[in-house]
Amino acid sequence: MKRSLAVHSLIVVWGLSLSGTAFAQGDFYIRSQHSNGTFTGFHEILPVPKQGYHKAEYCGRTFWVSSTTVMWTEEEVEAGRTLILEENLGTTRRTVCADSTSFATLDDLGLKAREVESLRGDTGFTDTKTRLRNISEAFK
Repeated sequence: MKRSLAVHSLIVVWGLSLSGTAFAQGDFYIRSQHSNGTFTGFHEILPVPKQGYHKAEYCGRTFWVSSTTVMWTEEEVEAGRTLILEENLGTTRRTVCADSTSFATLDDLGLKAREVESLRGDTGFTDTKTRLRNISEAFK
C-alpha cells in the first residue's frame, strides 16, 4: 500500500512539473521607448499561427504578426525610437532581443506591392485633408 501511494505521488508530482513547463511560455510584445527609456507603446506578437496574421522573423525566431504591427515598428524606428522584443511571464519581463534591424518589415510579409504601399500611406496624396476626406468617403 505504501509503495503504491509513493508511486502515485511521484506520478502526480511528475505530471505537475510537466504541466508547469507547458505554461511557462509567456506572451510576447514589441515595446517602443524613447532614447531616454520612456515607454511609448507596445504591440503583441504571437508565437503560434492565427488567422489574418503573417509569419515573420524577429531576431531569428518565428512569430505571427498583423501587418499593422509591422507598419508600426517601421514607423517607430523611423521616428528614432528603440524597439525591444520582450516575453512577459506574468510578474516578470525578459528581453528576447533589442536589435530592431532583425525585425520583420512589410516587405518581408509577402504582401502585394499595392498592399504595402497602402499600409505605408504611399497612396499619392500629399495633402492630409484630401487623404482624410478620401478615407472618410470610403466608409460611407
